[in-house]
Amino acid sequence: MHKKIVVAVSAVQFLLLALMAVVVSDIHDRFFPEQLDVKAKVTLDFSQSDLRQEDVFQQLGAMSDRWELGLMKIAPDLRGNQSGQIFVQVGQKGDFPKRIQRFGHEPDAKIRDRRALAHSFANGDYLVTGKTDHIDELKHWLASHRVDQKWNEETLLTILQFLIVQSDFGVALLAVSALMVSLALYWLAVKAKGRALRVLAGVPTSRIQCEDFSHFLLAMVLAAAILDVLAALYVGFVYGWGFVPYYSKVLLLAEAMVISLTMACALIFSVASWPNPEMLAMREPAVKRLARSSAVLKLAVFAFVLSAVSPAVSAYTNARKTAQEQIMWKSLADQAVLVFPSRPGRAGGAEIEQLFQMLQPSVGDMVRQAEADDRVVLSKAWTEDDFAIDGMTIAPYRYMVIVNERWLDIVRKKNKGLSLVPLALEQIPKDVRQFVELSIPLYVRNQQQAQAIWHEVKMCRLTGSSPFPFVRFGGQLEFARPKEVLLLVAPHVHSLFNDNFLISVASSSELSFVGLEETQKLVSERGLQNRIRVNYMAEEGILRAQLYAYFVWLRIGSIVGLLAALAIASAISAFIMAVLKAKRDFPLRLAGASWWAVSRGRIVKEWVLGGIVVMLIMLLQGINGWLPVCLTGALVLLALPLVHIGAAAWVFAKNSLRQL
Repeated sequence: MHKKIVVAVSAVQFLLLALMAVVVSDIHDRFFPEQLDVKAKVTLDFSQSDLRQEDVFQQLGAMSDRWELGLMKIAPDLRGNQSGQIFVQVGQKGDFPKRIQRFGHEPDAKIRDRRALAHSFANGDYLVTGKTDHIDELKHWLASHRVDQKWNEETLLTILQFLIVQSDFGVALLAVSALMVSLALYWLAVKAKGRALRVLAGVPTSRIQCEDFSHFLLAMVLAAAILDVLAALYVGFVYGWGFVPYYSKVLLLAEAMVISLTMACALIFSVASWPNPEMLAMREPAVKRLARSSAVLKLAVFAFVLSAVSPAVSAYTNARKTAQEQIMWKSLADQAVLVFPSRPGRAGGAEIEQLFQMLQPSVGDMVRQAEADDRVVLSKAWTEDDFAIDGMTIAPYRYMVIVNERWLDIVRKKNKGLSLVPLALEQIPKDVRQFVELSIPLYVRNQQQAQAIWHEVKMCRLTGSSPFPFVRFGGQLEFARPKEVLLLVAPHVHSLFNDNFLISVASSSELSFVGLEETQKLVSERGLQNRIRVNYMAEEGILRAQLYAYFVWLRIGSIVGLLAALAIASAISAFIMAVLKAKRDFPLRLAGASWWAVSRGRIVKEWVLGGIVVMLIMLLQGINGWLPVCLTGALVLLALPLVHIGAAAWVFAKNSLRQL
């Protein structure tokens, strides 16, 4: 009977590992596509490099062909719902299929030739799918040009590091391990009487330990084997048989780690609770020596639950933000930005400044023509820290954002409840008025506009519940609560702002154009195709936002697993305590004492210890984690009387029937 319980409960625990292995396999296939036979992945950042953006792909492609690296760049598929990926050959050599199957519900990924990189940023993830003999030479070349590089190789150690270092997977492993250790404590509890009798009969300790642990290990391995077969069949039929080897490798490694930890803890519990002659002579309950182990396990799992709940709440909050970010990035999938040789003030000195001065009229003209077709999007923000540098404040706001109507149209499509409330001049913070009157006139096209700036722009505050998105320097999306944003709406971009301002916001990706081909045509018509690149704005943002949703579900599953482990450990601890107190509890209950009166002493003791643990975790996690930790701790401690009263009632019933 007990073996069946161990097998059944173990199978449920390993199911969480099987789900975790699905997530790992999905994420792995995004970075190490199985059907491309990836040898290594590198993340490159050229922001500090001395290489020109327009030359990067050409040089990387030449090295890929020369050394047969089979270098490919990962990019999001900007068509459809923008949830897929494409893989682009950096070089010209290599025999690749037209498309590859992806793990999960992602559409098949297309393999594109190097022409697809014409409008992509050089920063991002690259795959080595060919020979690795010359990777060291590639690393040296990248380092010599000050390119930031982060390498990951496809090895078993990579999987192990991923499972342990990535906090979401680490918590999942911890949850399953806690459950299995609780199961080991259950096994020792039900075997305690038999072990004591065998010790009294003179059976060698090693034989008792070996037989007990071999049966427990066999039950766990049997559950794991059954689940592994079913999981492999499921992955093969649903996702594709080509993904089964890697999935099985991840699942087996995770199970091996959990089983090893479980057996180690079980051995420690067994040694700590081994029956001695004195106990047997005094006819004490066989489970007595497990009382301390069960109490320690319960407190440890309780601490783990409290430690994990605050990050889980944060992960859920971040997931909602990430979902909003992904929706917004998808809204910007058709946006294109201009990429210049360098921004003003960056490497290149006077020559770069001179080039920007030369390009200003052309950029301004492109904005004029595009705005006539309603294809210009402006979003530029100043934060409270930017104002603080000059000793100014924008309280009660945190951001002042300049946008045009096109940006508001994009936001309103996803946020129907957004509304703008115009502000009178006296409602605008004093420092903001000073900033607008002194700084904004430097950006406008003529002096008359500068003198009548309050008639040229409209200041508003926002109402609504959904966060308001805006673009920060470098093209990064940020979200703020509506009440934190002071909005400056520019009815027209080109007619209001001068060319110096326009090229500045264009170079920082705070000004974008709708439509890649249309924007490329604007550049080509002015003969600037060799000086200005046109790139997708949302490419990296979409790719980054695709990953975050997985980790939330993993966190939630881990919390559920830890709570189940806590329930098992608490039940075993309460049972042991009820058995040890049976001689005291039985006459009290017969005399008419309530179950609360019978169990009050041990419940209050655990409340005190639990309260201390809650306060320690709250101190360690800081003020931001107090509320979820406090609420979780209170709910668990309030449930303790039910567990202890239930255990005491069960022991009383068994004692009455002389079956304990």
